[in-house]
Amino acid sequence: MKGLKKVLTGILAATMVFAMGITATAAEATTTTTATITIDSKNSSNTNPDAVITYDYFQILKADIVSGEQVAYYVTDKKLADAVSGTGYFTAKKSADGSRYNVTLKDGLTGSDLGEKIAAALNNDTVKGAVSVKGQFKSANGVAKQELEPGYYLILSSLGTVAAVQTVGEVTINEKNSYPTITKADDKDFAQMFDTVVTYTLTVDVPKSVAKKPITVVDTATVGLTLDSKVVATVEGKEVGKYEWSEPVAKNGKNEYTTVIPEETVAKYAGSKIVLTYTATVNENAVVRVNEENSAHLVYDNYNSAETDHVDVATLGVEIVKVDGATGKAITGAEFTLWSAKEGGNQIAVVKEGDHYRIAKSNETGVNIAVDANGKATIVGLDATKYYLQEEKAPAGYNMIEDRYELVVNGTLTVPEPIKIANFTGRTLPSTGGIGTTIFYILGGILIIAGVAYFMVRRKADAQA
Repeated sequence: MKGLKKVLTGILAATMVFAMGITATAAEATTTTTATITIDSKNSSNTNPDAVITYDYFQILKADIVSGEQVAYYVTDKKLADAVSGTGYFTAKKSADGSRYNVTLKDGLTGSDLGEKIAAALNNDTVKGAVSVKGQFKSANGVAKQELEPGYYLILSSLGTVAAVQTVGEVTINEKNSYPTITKADDKDFAQMFDTVVTYTLTVDVPKSVAKKPITVVDTATVGLTLDSKVVATVEGKEVGKYEWSEPVAKNGKNEYTTVIPEETVAKYAGSKIVLTYTATVNENAVVRVNEENSAHLVYDNYNSAETDHVDVATLGVEIVKVDGATGKAITGAEFTLWSAKEGGNQIAVVKEGDHYRIAKSNETGVNIAVDANGKATIVGLDATKYYLQEEKAPAGYNMIEDRYELVVNGTLTVPEPIKIANFTGRTLPSTGGIGTTIFYILGGILIIAGVAYFMVRRKADAQA
């Protein structure tokens, strides 16, 4: 029996580890008929150390403890004996009286990862299906504790970790695995209203020991943002799935969207980073020059991660004032359209909303931007870029501004000074195009030529007389 103990103590002790960074220690074999397994999971997550973790246990082998020096492992069911032998790591021989099958580890099995291999081999439906003693326990305040009869157990964590543990005394496991984590980023600080230009990325870091369970991703956005429904998942730049956001659910003054990474994808890419990419628009509920915040968290098993850091995007606005070019006093009666370029380009439709104009939705009919009685007009929903105002109607008695006026929107949340646009009175000489005063010069020239010709004819007539 001492020889058997040496084999099992040397080899089975190596199996007392979870597959990903969980270590365990066991006391010397004793004559006790019960044993206690304690799992400390406080170090399993930096963000939520007290999350409830579920552990399923299966008694693979029973143990006879004759004294502190003698331990014998066995099973009583032939189906389980065959299943254990079928893993390739054990032999099971029927006892002389036929009451049990004595189990030993096969000779010649070595390696630092032997424990992980044995645990993985035992974690199959055939072995677990043949086990008669099995159950479940959970952690509370970061610690899980369960009394078991002596034996050799397979333990499965709801986080996906796997353990093969001999309980011939008190066993303590320090669980060091990590939950999936999530981070968030965007590509813009400012955006034009209703223009899909903000691209978000969520990076889900999947632990190597992850369980085959779905990961639910929750994105929380202020009401001034609308997430586009399509989500593309990639791993190392290769597309691995396409998902959709749910319809938004109002919660605490914000909107929550959810999407699910299927369990098959989670298991397939264990130990990898799954990147979710999607876009969003700033909508009419956005407050000008106020950051629209966006964050995310994930739900895995019964664990909710902490929220990511916020990413921000804002839409901007400007106030224009129509003034007399000579006096600088405000004047009224001007109307403008908004354009994307100095010449040509696209007209950007705006609508009147309250005391300001905003960028129009695709299904809204645009209007001219008309200054009020004080010569002012406010335009909101703008990006941090250049726009151009084309004067469609000049104030009464003033000349029309022929070239589009360049409107520079600075990327700052600080309220800018009003932008003054001047009109002038009096005659304007065009630099190009139109006949303007040219006709007068032509007529004057003709009269001069006619006068000279008349003078010459008259002089010749006088000379002949």
